Amino acid sequence: MRKRAATLLLSAMTFASACTVSQAAEIEAFDMQRCVNMGNSFDAPRDEPWGKPINPEHFALIKAKGFDTVRIPVRWSDYTGDDNRIEADFMAKVAAIVDAALAENLNVILNVHHFEDIMVNPKDGTTKLVAMWEQIAPIFANRSDSLWFEIINEPNNKLKGELMRKAQALSVRSIRKSNPNRIIILGGEDWSGIRTLETNLVPPDANIVYTYHYYDPFDFTHQKAPWVGKDGPKKTKSWGSEQDYDELKRSIKTALNFEKGVERPVFVGEFGAYEIIDNTERVQYVRDTREAFEAAQIPWCLWSFANTFALYDEDKGGWDEDMLAALVPDREVLKTQVISKSDVTPDVQPWGQFLPYYVGDTNFTSGALTGVAEIKPGQEIHPPHKHIEEEYLMVLEGNGTWTIEGKDFPAKTGDILYAAPWVSHGIKNTGAKTLKFVVFKYNKS
Repeated sequence: MRKRAATLLLSAMTFASACTVSQAAEIEAFDMQRCVNMGNSFDAPRDEPWGKPINPEHFALIKAKGFDTVRIPVRWSDYTGDDNRIEADFMAKVAAIVDAALAENLNVILNVHHFEDIMVNPKDGTTKLVAMWEQIAPIFANRSDSLWFEIINEPNNKLKGELMRKAQALSVRSIRKSNPNRIIILGGEDWSGIRTLETNLVPPDANIVYTYHYYDPFDFTHQKAPWVGKDGPKKTKSWGSEQDYDELKRSIKTALNFEKGVERPVFVGEFGAYEIIDNTERVQYVRDTREAFEAAQIPWCLWSFANTFALYDEDKGGWDEDMLAALVPDREVLKTQVISKSDVTPDVQPWGQFLPYYVGDTNFTSGALTGVAEIKPGQEIHPPHKHIEEEYLMVLEGNGTWTIEGKDFPAKTGDILYAAPWVSHGIKNTGAKTLKFVVFKYNKS
């Protein structure tokens, strides 16, 4: 792990601990970390190709490079008649691509994209949106829980406030008729920017995830982009000022605070920079934002795999290797070594302190964390929680209380707890002295 990345990770851990980000925000089926949009294909206007169609063979390449999710934007409205019926042939084409991605063990986000009518006429547009989901949802009801539905991409113009939330609520209700437990994704008004996360509908059920798009600073990421017209950046801008990094930091804090408040996961559904920008700066922007997202444990989805903002160009020989390295760097695994307590910087908190000895990946695990926690009497790091990682806790000194799936047990010196993925567990110091324990936490590679 590079020093800068390690610093970001530890800073995010400290921030998350200080804010007590709720572990209840985790949803078992939502195991996304790295995602890429399959843009400018199904989302292009009818009979107006914006680029090459999605090639199902590319999903294996995407998976092999370390991505776990693809987002498939679809302009359903161009294939929906006056009776609000989606053309069967188009539905079948989309279904074939979704199934090809699922077959490669990728998560799939399927959305309603570029539905322009609802933005200018929310009342009639909502009727059509709900009608589309009433057809889409049953078609995919028998797919695995690795398929997720995103109600509508980037609400804007008149689709805002109560009108937007009504469209969200009615669409969720429609989907739940055939998909009672599938993950549904919601994005806020004003193009789903970070500043409008809080405009979303409050979570109507437990399987709701929220998204925002991060293209800040817009005058960098969209400079010279022809489709933004008169609203586009007027000057050339570089990336990397102190103001740029402060803005990125504030956006992360906003996302974490929102996630804490709604107790649901939040992820970045789109980010990136237009390919006409100098590629060195473009790559640096993507690297910096990606590192910031990952340090805060916010999953991300790059725009996009091919066509505009491209990561992959078949005509030019495949991957943009510099961009790929910025997104999925070569893993630096932990090396055999001894770390002394004097070499560790404690993370001091009101409940006590944590000494992180080993943080990173190993040959067979990812996100490994090994350290020693010291909890003051009457304190706990956080309430009982659950997560995707496996975890061992060994009590070195003191006494406390284990909580496993809501049941309490004495925690004594010498005890070892094993917590399987998604099993609720916790420990609290209920003794008179400091409770000290070792943490071994990791995910599969």
